[in-house]
Amino acid sequence: MNESELNELNAKLNPELQQLFDRYGRCEECNQIMTDFNWCYTCNVERFRKNFNNWTSGNRDIDKFIQETQLSAKQHFNILEWISYESFRDIKYIAKGGFGKVYRAKWKDGYIFMWDNKIQNWGRLQPNMFVALKSLNNSKNVTSAFISEV
Repeated sequence: MNESELNELNAKLNPELQQLFDRYGRCEECNQIMTDFNWCYTCNVERFRKNFNNWTSGNRDIDKFIQETQLSAKQHFNILEWISYESFRDIKYIAKGGFGKVYRAKWKDGYIFMWDNKIQNWGRLQPNMFVALKSLNNSKNVTSAFISEV
């Protein structure tokens, strides 16, 4: 039995897989059942994993938290990503809070929506969208306990 036939059998035995297959179909690259519209969990996990060494927040616990969301994301709206300061513009101070300061800014790229096979990069939506930025006091010292609290 080849991989495709095994996937079909699993889909028939597992109603949840069958529902995903009926709704989203198969990935063009790996032939696995998609977990959302244009979202292949199998391929995207590898894409994220390969990119881990290309970014850092400067805090190991924050990086680990972001990476864990990327490795478990079954849909595009389940991920977090590290966004460098240079990706924001029109940054305006709003207020000071208990843990830091809040700003409003335009995020030039927009959020990840899907992998675009034509350009071999993430397809994004809502470029130049307004977002809230929060700077954390002593962010280099943020611990996993603090992240769990958030």
